Amino acid sequence: MRIDHRLWFFTLANLVSIIPACLHHFQTTVRTDDIQAQTLQRRTSPVATKTAIQNVRVFDGQGFTAPQSVIFANGHITADAKDIKTTVNGNGKFLIPGLIDAHVHVHDIAGLVDITSYGVTTLFNMACTDYTACAALKNNNWTDVASLLSAGAVAVGNGSGNGALQPPLDQLVYPDTDLPQLVIWAFGNGSDYYKIKANFGGISQAQQDKLVSTAHNVFGQQTMTHASDIVSFEQAVVSRTDGIQHIPDDGLLSSCTIAAIKKNKQFVTPTMSIFNYGYSNPAVFAFLGRTNSTNATYAHVEENVRRLHRAGVPILAGTDAVGTVAPGLDLPFGSTLHEELQLLTGVGLTSLEALRAGTIETAKWHRLLDRGEISVGKRADLVLLNSDPLVNISNTRDIARVWVGGVEVQHVVNLG
Repeated sequence: MRIDHRLWFFTLANLVSIIPACLHHFQTTVRTDDIQAQTLQRRTSPVATKTAIQNVRVFDGQGFTAPQSVIFANGHITADAKDIKTTVNGNGKFLIPGLIDAHVHVHDIAGLVDITSYGVTTLFNMACTDYTACAALKNNNWTDVASLLSAGAVAVGNGSGNGALQPPLDQLVYPDTDLPQLVIWAFGNGSDYYKIKANFGGISQAQQDKLVSTAHNVFGQQTMTHASDIVSFEQAVVSRTDGIQHIPDDGLLSSCTIAAIKKNKQFVTPTMSIFNYGYSNPAVFAFLGRTNSTNATYAHVEENVRRLHRAGVPILAGTDAVGTVAPGLDLPFGSTLHEELQLLTGVGLTSLEALRAGTIETAKWHRLLDRGEISVGKRADLVLLNSDPLVNISNTRDIARVWVGGVEVQHVVNLG
């Protein structure tokens, strides 16, 4: 893998906390023709048949039902029991909706295949620097891989570390930038939501407010704001962005800030797993050029998520995984989402709340209302487990089978 040394310079010069920027900047660049070549590797994909999973306990959003049958055809769950072609014995097993990673950076078909094998059937890519490549990734003809939604190029301040990169990897925002035009460009090129980066020396509060209001009022679309320090997090809250990505590790959120999040009906995707990975792996510190001169701690991460949860702020499960970033440094797809669910239970969420954070809550808060739960009419994105995740959330790793839109995934990974 080729590492751009400009990124090393940026990180060494500007890092002030463990996660100063989404790690999508450390990914290998994948071109459109790379994705098309990967797509053509399989000329035919598995097809869906009308299927009944019999005698299985079904997650209904609050618990598991008594054994019953779940039938799906044409990509969706149905009540029609006629002409079933395939039956699956679900005796002693547990059926949950396909998992959703609310913050990830998958950049090719191989990544989609990888993340799907862990039961993740929908993912929210939090950046796109090549709209044509992203469109190719979204519209690939592999029927048994996770569906992908994506932000466009991230809006970053020209004075921030990201803005100093040349050539720029994101949309640079200057004091006189035509902000509505940036938003128009992103949605005109297929973005599903708009991403803003709040950080030191970055986009001003007024500019963040304008970007958010344009996305809301002109397009009726959501915005996501990267904010991994206290000041940036407070800016994101004031801007009324929909989803706040990451969590401060340089201090504790005030009760006033948390109250404002609730009033604004915002949600938070804390990506605890990436913080945990960084704080537990000295190689990550070395790679990012981190020093011990800041007051950032993983304890702040945990306490901030704990405070948000106690206050009733919606917490979604996301990982910031990017795959392999350097030799010996892997932020893996899929397995990190299972880790995220476990970390969430470590700061006060129950197993039920964590499971909802990785399914129905993420679908609801991202307005993706065709999935996230198992009911008639919803997408047949399903994960069959061998053991009960409400007894122990780590049982989400004990995967038997996975379906994406009613198509069974060819290879699944059981970590149980």
